[in-house]
Amino acid sequence: MSSAWKRKPSQCSYTMTMQPRSPSLRNNTACETRLPAKHDCLLIARLPCVSHPLCIPSPVHPIPCQSFSPLPDMFDQLACLPTCCLPTCRWLCGVLFLLASCLPVSAQSLSQKLKTESVETLAKDAREKGNAIVGAILLTRKDLACTRCHDSGATQPIAPSLRQMAADEPVSDVHLVESLLQPSKVIKKGYESVRVLNVDGQVITGRPLTNNDQRLVLQVFEQDVRQIELAKDDIEQLTTAKQSLMPDNLIDQLANRQQFLDLTRYLMELKENKPASKLHAQPVGGETIRPALRGVALLSELNCTACHSGNQELALPAKTAPNLQQSSNALRPEFLLRFIADPVTVKPGTTMPDVMAHLTPAQRQQAATELTHYVVSLSDQSLSDQPLDAQASDRGKELFHSVGCVSCHSPLDDTLQPLLPESSVPLGPTADKYHRDGLRAFLENPLATRPAGRMPNMKLDHWEANDLASYLVSSKQATEPTAPFVVDAKLAERGRERFVELRCNQCHQLQQDAKPDASLAIAELRVQQGCLSKSSTTSPRFDLTDLQREQLQVAVRSGGKVADPIDHLNLQLTAFRCVNCHQRDQLGGVSEARNPYFKTGDPNLGPQGRIPPPLTNAGSKLKPQWMRQVLVSGRAIRPYVLTRMPQFGTDNVGHLVEAFQELDPPIEPPQVTFDDQKEIRKVGGELVGSQGLNCIACHSFQLKKAANMSAVDLTEMAERLHKGWFDQYMRQPQTFNPNTIMPSFWPGGRAMREDYVDGNTDLQIEAMWQYLLDGRQARTPRGLITEPIELLANDEAVILRRSYPGIGKRGIGVGYPSQVNLSYDAEQMRLASIWQGKFADPGGVWRSQGHGRVRPLGERPIQFMPGPDLDSADQPWAVDDGRPPNHQFRGYSLDEKQRPRLQYQFGDLQVEDYFVDAKANDGQRGVLRRTIVIDAKQAQPGLVFRAANGQEIKQVADNVFLIDSALRVTIVDGKAVVANDNETQRLQLPLNLKPGRSTITLEYSW
Repeated sequence: MSSAWKRKPSQCSYTMTMQPRSPSLRNNTACETRLPAKHDCLLIARLPCVSHPLCIPSPVHPIPCQSFSPLPDMFDQLACLPTCCLPTCRWLCGVLFLLASCLPVSAQSLSQKLKTESVETLAKDAREKGNAIVGAILLTRKDLACTRCHDSGATQPIAPSLRQMAADEPVSDVHLVESLLQPSKVIKKGYESVRVLNVDGQVITGRPLTNNDQRLVLQVFEQDVRQIELAKDDIEQLTTAKQSLMPDNLIDQLANRQQFLDLTRYLMELKENKPASKLHAQPVGGETIRPALRGVALLSELNCTACHSGNQELALPAKTAPNLQQSSNALRPEFLLRFIADPVTVKPGTTMPDVMAHLTPAQRQQAATELTHYVVSLSDQSLSDQPLDAQASDRGKELFHSVGCVSCHSPLDDTLQPLLPESSVPLGPTADKYHRDGLRAFLENPLATRPAGRMPNMKLDHWEANDLASYLVSSKQATEPTAPFVVDAKLAERGRERFVELRCNQCHQLQQDAKPDASLAIAELRVQQGCLSKSSTTSPRFDLTDLQREQLQVAVRSGGKVADPIDHLNLQLTAFRCVNCHQRDQLGGVSEARNPYFKTGDPNLGPQGRIPPPLTNAGSKLKPQWMRQVLVSGRAIRPYVLTRMPQFGTDNVGHLVEAFQELDPPIEPPQVTFDDQKEIRKVGGELVGSQGLNCIACHSFQLKKAANMSAVDLTEMAERLHKGWFDQYMRQPQTFNPNTIMPSFWPGGRAMREDYVDGNTDLQIEAMWQYLLDGRQARTPRGLITEPIELLANDEAVILRRSYPGIGKRGIGVGYPSQVNLSYDAEQMRLASIWQGKFADPGGVWRSQGHGRVRPLGERPIQFMPGPDLDSADQPWAVDDGRPPNHQFRGYSLDEKQRPRLQYQFGDLQVEDYFVDAKANDGQRGVLRRTIVIDAKQAQPGLVFRAANGQEIKQVADNVFLIDSALRVTIVDGKAVVANDNETQRLQLPLNLKPGRSTITLEYSW
């Protein structure tokens, strides 16, 4: 761009000549822009220094441009430059004003145009011509951000609920129009705002939440809703704002008048949609189990059945003590010594009793020393303090306060002190208790150490566990390295004797210690004596309040039994603290104090985007197989809810599936008949698509994220839900969840789209259900196109850790340069699948914040059966959806070509599983060479390694086997046999390991 500038001293202005390149702008051959300047300064905008593509150099003489009219909105970010800066920035100013000169003088925004019409006309047209379905989609658009303020699910919402308009005072159509166009005309009581001028000259506008003599807490909306706290001494001026927090020009984000009518029409539906079902009176939650049950819960938490038994089982499984062999690998010996000597003082709130009340202080210290040496002797690892990474600690802080840790534990302040100690499970002095690496290993698989499931698996990967551990031990001050703890064999032996003498083995089970017989049955206990006595020195001393003792006494008299199945379920939901996140009827739910820590990856979804779903009528809603996959396998469908659904262990919660199904009666769907299933399924696909009800605007489809948000995937609906529940939810979504932003497309049973199957509501919902029955194979609806993503393995291997078909979230996919690929199941320690050609499409993962599923590309896929590849021959793990109890994944290392050496532990065995890619001699078939290295401390007979499985396995040469005429397996090291398993066959290698290292080598070609 070239320009000719002339200074006119008398007016202190400049002239710039340019010719528009765009033909549409050439009506004005050239523009003369006069810039009045005061105090010898030139006002310019903060714009990047680039030439504008619309303009080209022009030699013509200046001709006044009659259409020039500066727009005030363009000068909100102006800066004043001194004259000395003008040579550099003169052309920039001309660009700004040239663009302004090309805009029409009378350009009006949508809101300005609509305000020229009467509100009565707009209300009438909205009711008659507005499309409520389109309006429902518009409400969820990110640029409008309606759901960030309205129906956000916050305990103190910044704006009134749109879903509750029908329950409030009557709202007219005209009022709705006025509220959109002039939000400040009438501000609902309770949602007024104030304007604050602080001592720094900053003006802040927000809704007051707290206003007292010391402080003012404001709720403000910028990019998101947040709170600002101001000390009263820092406030210069406080006035009531006449302006609503809702922007006056918000609807300018809409494209045209019709969209305004559509949005208004949907709001009309909301204000008139009074639910027809009594289920709408949703329980407010917050209640706990009734007092009579709290003592039963304590019987479990204190593991009373470790010493006391009875003919009947307790209503709640006992919380077994930690596995000391696992704990000894993570704990600091100096912490163990202090904790054993005085558990209640070192960790207030602990459920570990003091078993040494009868000893003198000197005897107590000696016993604690002996026990510490014994426990440390159980460890097979040596840990030391490592330098902490400050960035890892910062990431860990964010994880701790977002993924669900604070639903049970207290949020922490900047010094790692608890903010909510009274209502939280104590963490104890984590920095004094753990080495970072020990805590990381515990967080990766807490159930190995604490099998009772009270500390569940939060599905942290290795690096997340490392970050979280770094944060939790970050309060440990840097000190000079201390000498490693050396176990004294004599003290350890005396500690082993003490372990039995003090009856530690009643709770902490070790293989070499036989558990003594249990004493009196619970129902036969004398409630004022023993552990429940305040003065006994011969029984374990628990840190109990008087109220807890009374509750335990009531439970003891009942024998710990609970007759009512509802109480039985509520007791279990309370024991595992499910009710800290979920609400079932009146029981539990997210507390007000913890509500801010439940966050979302998609604010447009409102409260359902961050609060875990209710468990009310969960059995009526979810199919048992799906519920089991969630509880046992970690299946997840809500990537936008940042709070994770933990894994508690199959033995601990697997039975809840039957409990929910028995207590929650099924909902019978209406009987609908149709002639042509193919045709009705086609109608369902059209309703789901962009020309129908446009479900795909908000719901993911085949793991492809929707345009507006990422609500639950449509292709998983039929797999998850009972048909009757789906039918009722479609009719009245607010009945089941008053805070949902899901619109009702059949208000009062009337179909909004009468052009599909004659507006028959039952048939429309049936059509959608029939379409969704196809699941992931459902035909892509109109309006949904997503480009695939491909991960490439060129010179090095590519690894992607996420969910793969047939594997949970702990899947590891590897693409090799030779165009062979595999997926490995780090949950069950097995090779899950292999295929050739292209590696994988990670779009399902990347578009759903890590919660989707990777789609393998390529061809010739080979699937392997579930269950660990290395296992006991006589007592193998009974394969289910969980994790084998004796296997523990230990991570992987990489070779020079980034190929992983997968490592896991099976009992006392250390195993490495290593795959190397190649091409067969013909250059067509892929080859994977697999080497398994097993380190054994002692002889291990009676094992088996499973190499492959299929319907038919043939031996075609020495140590060469053909599986289903597709996969060739060559055993390089070892001897394989074919075993029959029901209708299938297994190729496996019997193993009788000697102490030391053993190697198995085999090749897969296909």
